[in-house]
Amino acid sequence: MRQHNIKWQVIGNQVPPGGNAVTRWLGRTILRSLGWRIQGTLPNAPKFIIAVAPHSSNFDFILTVCVIMSLGFKCNYLAKASLFRFPLGIIVRAFGGIPVDRSTPSGLVDQMAALFASAPKMILGIAPEGTRKKVHTWRSGFALIAKAADVPIQPAVIHYRQKLITFTTLITDTRDPTQTLERVQQDASTGSIKGA
Repeated sequence: MRQHNIKWQVIGNQVPPGGNAVTRWLGRTILRSLGWRIQGTLPNAPKFIIAVAPHSSNFDFILTVCVIMSLGFKCNYLAKASLFRFPLGIIVRAFGGIPVDRSTPSGLVDQMAALFASAPKMILGIAPEGTRKKVHTWRSGFALIAKAADVPIQPAVIHYRQKLITFTTLITDTRDPTQTLERVQQDASTGSIKGA
């Protein structure tokens, strides 16, 4: 198996830290053994949304956890409320899960904006497609949350053929959700890299 020499990013002091030396080693070891690489860097910011695309496999979650562990930051994600029942709920919460009641989606944007406002530091990971199935229209919830919470969006593109995760250019102006959605979709389709 081909080995990749990866220069691991040291996250900035504004990013919410997570894990420890052991979990960083574990995440990096798994990524290396599977042949995956990370390109680009996370911003040194206390609050932002990571928009991960495409979301096409159950392996996306495992891969995402390995990236989070390898870089050593804390990241929350949204999950259906039924997953938070005992005993699975203990694990889901430990990995940063936030329960979502899908029967009342209209209140989700306000709920997440309030969470961002109350937290000194918070990163939220979202898959804009909302499903592993092939979709032509992405959900705009992540862009609406970014606007309401006034936080930037960091697109993260998964390239399965190249076994590469790319952090592309940070989107700092999130006032127009439609434009934000289009920019993330464009990054996902082209995989443009920071500084390119």
